Amino acid sequence: MINTRRIRTLFVSALLATGVSICAPTGAFAQEMPQGSSVGEAGLAAPKADWNYQWRNDVQAQVMAQHLGPVLHRVEGSWFNAPDIPQESRESENSGTALLGPGTPIFVGNKICTLAVAGFDAAGRKVGITAGHCGGTGEKVYSADAPGVGEVGVVTQSVPELDYAAVVFNNKATVTRSYAGVTVNALGGVTTLGQQLCKKGVATGLTCGIAWDQYQSQVCAMQGDSGGPMLAGDRLVGIVSGGSRLIPNGACRTPWQGPLHTPTVSAPIDAVLAHLDTVGGPGAGFRLP
Repeated sequence: MINTRRIRTLFVSALLATGVSICAPTGAFAQEMPQGSSVGEAGLAAPKADWNYQWRNDVQAQVMAQHLGPVLHRVEGSWFNAPDIPQESRESENSGTALLGPGTPIFVGNKICTLAVAGFDAAGRKVGITAGHCGGTGEKVYSADAPGVGEVGVVTQSVPELDYAAVVFNNKATVTRSYAGVTVNALGGVTTLGQQLCKKGVATGLTCGIAWDQYQSQVCAMQGDSGGPMLAGDRLVGIVSGGSRLIPNGACRTPWQGPLHTPTVSAPIDAVLAHLDTVGGPGAGFRLP
């Protein structure tokens, strides 16, 4: 029997040795916090503490979001009705912990991104995976849906060639495979031309489109959606990385664009997991909760 996991591991090792990025060329989809905002030990502590959580009820916001009623904006420049904090996250925060799973918005240092998946590694540590450009090794991680909990983890590995970062969570975090209506029940798999994919991100929410190949798709995403899960049904196939530079200045900012936006580039989760296993340490032997 062909050991496909071993083949993927060898492929990734050879790829990293060349210094080539499988995610390039992209324009990163992380969103930096505005000047004057910060994340501290007790969560958000800044003059603009609510900068990423603003409700609008004006006509312009409703028209641009194609949504009747109050519109939530969580990332500057997005006209989408952003995903609200789910009830399960509020309940978890009230008990002193942050719930983390696929699609959870997170602060990594001074950037807001999205978590692709959370689970456990072979050593039993609670770990998560997001985009590498969201933050470097040692950066603190907070849940944007439960900022009052404070620091919930730290980046232990950031790999620019594959554009992924591994996060080890602390005892203030609870990991789950289901979050705000998005569930991951399986990991990996090859995507093919025309296949329907969907992603979840803090800026544009849940959006779907077709795959062009293993790396690119016409799934809407923009700044803030970096690190979010790219899904084929309930199977995690990739991590949102950025926009293809083949079509610059075409970020997906409003549902009125439909498919008329820059293709989204994702890092295949198979390559990410193979690299974690090759390097060893936190994240190796990743499994779902």
